[in-house]
Amino acid sequence: MSMQGVSTGAWLAFAEMAGPLLAVMLIIGLGAGILQTATQIREASIPFVLKLGGLAVITTAAGPMMIGGVERYATWLLLAIPGLIHG
Repeated sequence: MSMQGVSTGAWLAFAEMAGPLLAVMLIIGLGAGILQTATQIREASIPFVLKLGGLAVITTAAGPMMIGGVERYATWLLLAIPGLIHG
């Protein structure tokens, strides 16, 4: 158990938690931007509502997987504390 492993695990847990949300927001934002450009409708509430709906859907669908990654990292970290303290 090293500090490098702790740092890497934290970044992986963060990516597993935020990755699906960020990917969905990116795809919805890009699609809404293309749609608004094609139709020349400049309404700020359209992408907001679409992103809010996408956030609700992805959180409901992938929420247990996202929380599971953080849970695994927290469990690993708590079990690794004695090894980190004593070298």
